[in-house]
Amino acid sequence: MTLALFPLGAIALWQTNQVVSSTTRLSQEIILSQTERAASAERHLLQRARGAAEGLGALVFAVLDDADRCSAVMRDFIARQDTYIFAGFIGADGLMECASAGEVADFSDDPGFARAMERRTQMFEVSRSGTVTERSVVIVSNPVEIDGTLAGFVSLSVPNDLSSLSALRGGGEIGLEYVSLNQEGRILSATSALDEAGGLLPVDVAPVAFLDLAGETFRGEAIDGRSRLFAVADIIPGEVVVVGSWATDQGVGGVGGAALWVPLLFPILMWFAGIAVAFLGLHRLVIRHIYDLRGAMRRFALGEREDPKLVLDDPPAEFEVLETSFNRMVQALMRAEAQADQDLEEKTVLLREIHHRVKNNLQLIASIMNMHARAATAPEARAVLSQLQYRVRGLATVHQTLNSTSNETSVDTKGLFERLVGELTPVAHNLKRGVKVTTDIMSIQLGQDQAVTLSMLAAEALTNAVKYVDAADGKTPTIHVSFAWVDEATLCFRVENSTNPDADQAAPPIEPGGIGSRLMRAFVAQLDGDETRAPSDDAYHYAVSFPFVQVTPSAPKPWATEAARQTAATGSSA
Repeated sequence: MTLALFPLGAIALWQTNQVVSSTTRLSQEIILSQTERAASAERHLLQRARGAAEGLGALVFAVLDDADRCSAVMRDFIARQDTYIFAGFIGADGLMECASAGEVADFSDDPGFARAMERRTQMFEVSRSGTVTERSVVIVSNPVEIDGTLAGFVSLSVPNDLSSLSALRGGGEIGLEYVSLNQEGRILSATSALDEAGGLLPVDVAPVAFLDLAGETFRGEAIDGRSRLFAVADIIPGEVVVVGSWATDQGVGGVGGAALWVPLLFPILMWFAGIAVAFLGLHRLVIRHIYDLRGAMRRFALGEREDPKLVLDDPPAEFEVLETSFNRMVQALMRAEAQADQDLEEKTVLLREIHHRVKNNLQLIASIMNMHARAATAPEARAVLSQLQYRVRGLATVHQTLNSTSNETSVDTKGLFERLVGELTPVAHNLKRGVKVTTDIMSIQLGQDQAVTLSMLAAEALTNAVKYVDAADGKTPTIHVSFAWVDEATLCFRVENSTNPDADQAAPPIEPGGIGSRLMRAFVAQLDGDETRAPSDDAYHYAVSFPFVQVTPSAPKPWATEAARQTAATGSSA
């Protein structure tokens, strides 16, 4: 779409550039024309003043020696017209004894008089407060010479507001503003107040340079900060110029700035319209169906199985094929998942049945050993059978724990040790007086290999603790079992039993050469652990530290949790 509309946009841009250039030239010509029109009114006024000053110079030439007659000539001149408000002759010494007001004034220290004496030519000056008239006036000075020697200057005062009104009549009605300047760059008159007129001039042009720019137009920034179009025209060539200033945001001759963009806006609007149509068509035919497909795939991947069928709204033929393929794939995957769930359920039931039967068989074996132990007459045989019975019950406890848990791949240590302690506590009460058994077991999931080995080790350690637990007279024998983390990767199993420091021990709590001791060392080696035996006066401490082997649990089905269903619903709505 962009490539198709590019030539049209390029042509429109070229045409717009031509229109803008033509409009700019037209604006410049209009401003220059209006400026010259405004200059004609002020030119006429200043030329009249210059001619009048020359005429007065010829009249007062003959009466310079008589101040009264000279002043009468000036008063008679002012009385016969209303353009000027003051006329006088200033001698070369700066004294004005001939004046229409009849007053003597000294201009020897006046800066304007100093400039006139320096230039010795006709001058146009402005005075915000005239020395005699005390009004804002434009002063036209004309030199008077006698035999080639400068005798003084004839000075005429034109009210500044009269000069400004002339400029207004010249063209201020269309929004143009004017400022007239003399050859030294001082403002003589303006369409606005003289104090504010300087803001209409360009910021990057020196006031004395405007005489060289007569007849030119240019764009720039005014001193007041606005962007403006300027035109310079002569009023008195080489002496006075007028600067026209026009705001660039205003129209000229009925041509507004916004209309210049109409040819360029047309292809831009066409481009946007084409993009919108293309986007809407693409969205209806492709994008919305891709969103629906993505949502269905996301919901299915997160485990939502209630209604996984994809239904597209009026899709093209290609998406109909994709819809059918997706629905078939979903049905095939759901059948495979159902079969896998059924196989897993059957395997779980079978494993639990196996653990249950093994536990029952081990308990049966333990019961048979108990019967033999009761029937045996030799104490040694009874002790051997009793120890075997404890070991068999320890194995049965592991299988009972596996049968009661929902995760067949790991064993919870808390339940395992509580069952082992529960098996041996009655025996301890039968053998000893009131044994107090305490536990501090953390719930940790161990693999079956570590759990079986640890249970056998614990059974041996607890059997020895029950066998040799004792306490001083008046105290209760105690057994404490703990299982906890040592650090992030190491576990520690600890058994502590109290002893009687006053009694003679027939044998140590763990006989180094006995079968139980050898079994415990073998179990510690299987766990890759280290054992610590620390006898004291009133207790015996046995501890085993071994590395934890991480068990990877069976991952729960994602569609079986409410959180997963909420996540799927959130993804679908997104």
